[in-house]
Amino acid sequence: MDPRWSVVTLLGYLVLPVGLVGLFLSKKWLYYLFVFWALFSASSVANFGEGEKGSAVQVWMFFGSLWLLRTMFDHVSTLSFSIDRRLLRPILWMAAFLLVASLSLVMPLYIDGKLSIASQYLFDETVTPLFLTWHHVTQLLYLALGIAITISVAQSNLRSDDRHKTERVILFSAIFVSIWGLFQLVCNITGIPYPDYIFNNSGSASGKGFLEYLQGVGVGRICSAAVEPSVLAQSLLSLLPLTLAAWLNRNSVISVFIDRFCTVLFIVLVILTTSSIGYLGLPMLAAMVVMLLLRTGAISLAKAVKLAAATTLLVGVIAFSYFSIPTVRDVINTVLIDKASSGSGLERALTIVQAFRYFQAFPVLGIGWGSATSHDLIVKLLSNVGIIGTFTFFGAMYCVMRANWRALDTLALPWNLPRATWLLSLSIFLVTSVINEFPLPFGNFWLVLGMAMSTGWKTEPACRPVFAPASA
Repeated sequence: MDPRWSVVTLLGYLVLPVGLVGLFLSKKWLYYLFVFWALFSASSVANFGEGEKGSAVQVWMFFGSLWLLRTMFDHVSTLSFSIDRRLLRPILWMAAFLLVASLSLVMPLYIDGKLSIASQYLFDETVTPLFLTWHHVTQLLYLALGIAITISVAQSNLRSDDRHKTERVILFSAIFVSIWGLFQLVCNITGIPYPDYIFNNSGSASGKGFLEYLQGVGVGRICSAAVEPSVLAQSLLSLLPLTLAAWLNRNSVISVFIDRFCTVLFIVLVILTTSSIGYLGLPMLAAMVVMLLLRTGAISLAKAVKLAAATTLLVGVIAFSYFSIPTVRDVINTVLIDKASSGSGLERALTIVQAFRYFQAFPVLGIGWGSATSHDLIVKLLSNVGIIGTFTFFGAMYCVMRANWRALDTLALPWNLPRATWLLSLSIFLVTSVINEFPLPFGNFWLVLGMAMSTGWKTEPACRPVFAPASA
């Protein structure tokens, strides 16, 4: 029997005892393990089912859940319950979103099979009447877990030294994932069997990105330990801002040399994914960086113009390569130009059109959290939680981003560097998610959101609890 389809994976047998030991011995190490595994979206501890109905408990979920459990136990045992006042507003916004998502589950009960959900696949005319099922409950539990982890991450990283330790762990994780992606490339080139059973053992239907090839070119796509190439590209794009300080000669995460090396390594991996998310995301992130540097006075307008000129020159080089090098032309055509008419592009468009019809039929609360598939962020939210849920989600994101943007004045102050980093990280994650679906099952999104929450303030005084901890 293929070990990938067993209830507990081979990787699961290794991490289960580590997690259980950490539960009793070290809350800190459970947290760091969660952070490290947040990028491994294709790595699971256990799988349930297979094919289209398959689901997986990812490693980050396992360590994150144990970390939350240990944290709650510590609070209960000491009768200490406090939330820093600086986090109260975004927490209330996210609690409101979770409440709306929970209330939206009345819609499948109300609809009671009168609406049929069409298949998300091309040429598949299967329709499924909408009823409230266990799937809706599990999707809501995933959301609750993500929000709980976000709040705990924010609360745990209010101090600069704690935040720096988290940044080091996630950067080391990204380095490992990138090197594993290069190993996958070597396997594709040499014909060496790729050991997918190690980090690509997810039993979910979307977890087979390592099998993808670039249509018409015959080039194997790189996804490393992510479920698909676009997810790897999005993950690395969101961590590129961590290396910004090294280029500004103002501190570093690991070291100036390693941070700058990470910039090059991550960009190379984004290109190797041949993902439209990555290719579009790189110039968008570059534009965001220039805007932020102008906002903080780190560069002058004249330097910004020079950067724009250099970017224009780079675009010219790419255009010249497109018209003169057949391989480059084939890759660009497949990844960008022909994407809309490809099977993948048409399938994505089909899910968006179908989901928007569900929203039109039930615009207030949608058709219920977890009911509709849509390969974008906005229509996904509209169809599942309606106008109310979409408003509360973007209200929460705006609250976090606005707090960071308003607090930014100059990068000369040491606490402004992580603020700029995580503002850029969250911004590029959300922008790329607009065309890449809601990042519900990805631990790095909840980590990025929590880190951005922890930096959204002008000063870093001692934590101020909403109410004083009680003592026995």
